[in-house]
Amino acid sequence: MTPETAAVTFVGVLAGLAAALVVVWTLPSLRDVGVRLAGLAILVGGELVVLGLVSGAARLPYLVDLAAAAAVVLALLLAAADAAGAGPRIRWLVPVVWGVVVLPASALGPLLTTAGCAGLPCELQDFGGTLPLALAPASFLLLAVVVRRADRRPLPELDTRAAVLLGAVLWAAFVVWIAAMEGAVDAYTPVLLVAGIVGPAVGAVLWLVVDLLRRARRPVARSLAFGAMAGIIATLAGAATVTPPWSLAVAALGAAVAAGVARRRTASVARVGWVVLSAALVGLLAPVISGDAVGVLFTAQVGAVPVPLEAATATAVFAVVVSLPVWLAIRAVSPVERAPRNP
Repeated sequence: MTPETAAVTFVGVLAGLAAALVVVWTLPSLRDVGVRLAGLAILVGGELVVLGLVSGAARLPYLVDLAAAAAVVLALLLAAADAAGAGPRIRWLVPVVWGVVVLPASALGPLLTTAGCAGLPCELQDFGGTLPLALAPASFLLLAVVVRRADRRPLPELDTRAAVLLGAVLWAAFVVWIAAMEGAVDAYTPVLLVAGIVGPAVGAVLWLVVDLLRRARRPVARSLAFGAMAGIIATLAGAATVTPPWSLAVAALGAAVAAGVARRRTASVARVGWVVLSAALVGLLAPVISGDAVGVLFTAQVGAVPVPLEAATATAVFAVVVSLPVWLAIRAVSPVERAPRNP
């Protein structure tokens, strides 16, 4: 690893960890578990790096940056388990099983499967790790409905100030982190910076537009924050290969679809899974449609289109299957509460 690569990777890791700290500080259910979450993040990140290096699936800078971003997902999954009604101890099953089992499988499996496809249509175009960081955790949440018999338990709402702070910090961290994923300062760095800035901005605007059109009873600041997060998810896969104006269209479509999947105001854990999943799928398809390397619009390489669909399907099915015993265990240990139907 060159000094430049080490410095860029270090900056990316700092951005990911800063985002994780803000998530822990912002969400009330996480404020007393910071030390345990940090320990879990180190364990999960270390496992990912070791398995990635031993298998030869990826280089060290990529694995380390991915591990830093996984710390954010671990925190969000713990908050989701708490919101689903899991007890204080049993809720840890969700981030632990996802981090130890699903994360390395979804991050390294597709890379190993397509290892000989560099430069060919069969290569998986997922620069920022949409599969492990968005689609896999979203799929893991889909069966949270098992815990409460029906998808009726609303998530606790963040106040407007907290939602704006969370969205703004995740946005700033994403700009730095996605640029650092390249592992160097080169010709791709401006492209990645633009993607990091533009994707969340366009996503924020489009989510707000959808909410206004649907007359959703959601504060404007929250619509913008949620849209920025949807824009981040949709931007991940094609950050290096989908350039303007196509990157704007991808972020807009991802946020619009996610906002359409979300209900007017309230949300449950399983519904959040569907929202993230929809934005992730839009982002995964973007490089094979409008990417400058294998995009159908530019190269007519139709054979590249099934690759992200197959990878997404395999990842989603694996995450759902692994999550089933987790949610059943949570239901067995935590008492079932009946919650009113969402309005």
